[in-house]
Amino acid sequence: MEALSIENEHLKKRLDAVSSHISPIKTDLAETAKVAKIANLSSNYNEQYSRKNNIKVFSFPRRDKQNLWKDFIEMIKRDLDVILEERDVVAIHRLPAVHEPSPLIVRFFNSDVKRSVMCVRKQLNGMVKFVDDVTQRNMELIHRLEKSNHFEQVWYFNCGIYGRTESGAQIKFGMYDDINFRLRKLRSGH
Repeated sequence: MEALSIENEHLKKRLDAVSSHISPIKTDLAETAKVAKIANLSSNYNEQYSRKNNIKVFSFPRRDKQNLWKDFIEMIKRDLDVILEERDVVAIHRLPAVHEPSPLIVRFFNSDVKRSVMCVRKQLNGMVKFVDDVTQRNMELIHRLEKSNHFEQVWYFNCGIYGRTESGAQIKFGMYDDINFRLRKLRSGH
């Protein structure tokens, strides 16, 4: 019995030593997680901001020896009645994709040019579709908001993700926001 008591005291001392060693590690881990979260938010914002003047174009027809620049500008003029100069489209290229035709990324000269195209995109005929070029992390947030079934509408605007509740309240969300917490806070008036 005495041997077990001595061994028990020895184990308690070892446990205290390990605990005192683990405590600063937990603190460091918490601080590292906080810094990583801030870095991730900043990285996503910077990536989204760099895409601010971009759109993705789906189902744009592909043909041999295609001049995407010319074909895109002509389609905008013909189908949307928006006059674009060659300088208004800074870059255009196809993305790799499994299904054809692969989507396009179009980078406009500035947000005014992009807005002039996006405001009339509903007039597009056929299968061609324009959407904002949204980061993967923001798309995941959009899908999370949509799956929550709390929102009448979810959208991207000017580097932010928004949701409109059935009561008409609009809320801007961040990547790490707790959706239910934000909605409870809204309902309680805080």
